[in-house]
Amino acid sequence: MTDTNTHDVHLDLADPRELFHPAELDPIGGRPYAEPGLERILNRIRPRPDRPVRTTLRLPAAARTPDLEARMRSGLQQYCDHRVGQITNDIASLRQEGLATLWRGLLFLALCMLGSQVLGEPKFLPGILARFLDEGLIIAGWVALWYPLDALLYQHWPLKRERRLYQSLRDMELKLEFVD
Repeated sequence: MTDTNTHDVHLDLADPRELFHPAELDPIGGRPYAEPGLERILNRIRPRPDRPVRTTLRLPAAARTPDLEARMRSGLQQYCDHRVGQITNDIASLRQEGLATLWRGLLFLALCMLGSQVLGEPKFLPGILARFLDEGLIIAGWVALWYPLDALLYQHWPLKRERRLYQSLRDMELKLEFVD
């Protein structure tokens, strides 16, 4: 009986290295994909990254060695830890960039608001032109804040989701089966 709260992933690999490296594309021979096994696992668990993962790798009997499972587990953990570190750095960089651009955006908004007050008030400009400049400068100021706010509020979400995926992969249950 399978647990509906667990991702059960089964992969057929011709070689243990195919977990990390792309296989030879051979649609005629029954291998219609050329992505590494890890990418196929990620694609399967991506819709529900919060669920635990149980992966069974089916390998040829000739690939069996006494320490293969330990080596694959160690390689998987090192790879996932490396990716988690990279993604954490990307999140920190994005936050730093968002904060840096926020101050510039706020300064630009303040200048636009000041310009709006100065150019929107004079009597020497026709009414429609004064209104155009007044509202145009306010809109331009708010548009300048679009990217900083997007970077600070939303762009980190996909990165955090990807980081959770790699953490799930790192901690997944891994089982090797050998077939003749």
